[in-house]
Amino acid sequence: MQIELLSKERYERYTQLLLKDERTGFNSSLAFMKLLEWVTAAEPYYLIAIEDNKVIGALPSFLKRNHKYGNVLNSLPWYGSNPGISIDPSYPDPQQIKISLLNAFCEFARENNVLTSTIVTRPFEKDQGLYAKHTAYAFLDSRIGMITPLPKFSSAIDTNLMAGIHSKTRNLIRKAKKSDISFWHDSSIESLYFLAELHSANMEAIGVPAKNKDFFEALARIFTYEEDYRVYIAEKDGINIAALLVTYFNKTAGYFTPAVAVDYRQYQPLNLLIYNAMKDAAQKGCYCWNWGGTAHSAQGVYHFKKRWGSEECQYYYYTSSYRDISGLLSLSEKTLMNEYPFFYVFPFSELKSKHQVDT
Repeated sequence: MQIELLSKERYERYTQLLLKDERTGFNSSLAFMKLLEWVTAAEPYYLIAIEDNKVIGALPSFLKRNHKYGNVLNSLPWYGSNPGISIDPSYPDPQQIKISLLNAFCEFARENNVLTSTIVTRPFEKDQGLYAKHTAYAFLDSRIGMITPLPKFSSAIDTNLMAGIHSKTRNLIRKAKKSDISFWHDSSIESLYFLAELHSANMEAIGVPAKNKDFFEALARIFTYEEDYRVYIAEKDGINIAALLVTYFNKTAGYFTPAVAVDYRQYQPLNLLIYNAMKDAAQKGCYCWNWGGTAHSAQGVYHFKKRWGSEECQYYYYTSSYRDISGLLSLSEKTLMNEYPFFYVFPFSELKSKHQVDT
């Protein structure tokens, strides 16, 4: 076995590796890699394990160069990106692949003068002890992963899907159905612009940075409609009132960007879009609906996802430190995020004062 950096010549074999595991998600894909390049302006370094000219394992990562404080390595950056390590399920010694890739990741970090590196494990991964032993981590953080199993598509899809959903959410779906809401999915740039505008308004209302219009334009350039994503739109009385962007890869559909007009929340259009997007995903052959990561403090978001019959797990952030980071610990959250946009450096809880003003 040898470890190499992924090159374009091996893109097809890399994708073949991902497709061997039905739970491999969209954030492992090459389309997502290209989107991250645009979003982060950082460099992808995907480590792959090769044997007999076959790709038998992979550990994606991005390197953020920062000449002021030091470089940072993530697998992967951006919110909720948790590809973990992909392994060929037919390989007789999967642990050895993981160990080799983890060792190569740490060595790559040292060679590139990295300040900290973070590996994010994939949901439902069981080998946490392996990560703990072979990353020599300094910080450990976690999020809640939530995935709803989708029933096999058939004439009974409505009955089977509803059976796994909490009664309160079932009632909200029924309410939406009775509210004279029409819906469709649409590949036009106008639908993406509507989603971008509504998403921006939703995020501004809660004081959270939004994905801007440029982001959605880049997404349309990089992703392929139907193959990689769909945009669902809900309408009432001739007015567009909600939108939902869903991603697809392998056997998983991903809840990527939801948005709903505040004045129309009472009609539950987003619940209607999610329900029908789940049915469509099952028809496309998906087995899983991935809700993405949820912070432990986001109880409202957690309960919303939980009521869709989701299975939950912890996934972890293993952060190793290669140099003195005491200077970074004195920074504010804002400065740290400005210096390393979209990258995970270490838990914010380690900062000496979350609200202090940098001098």
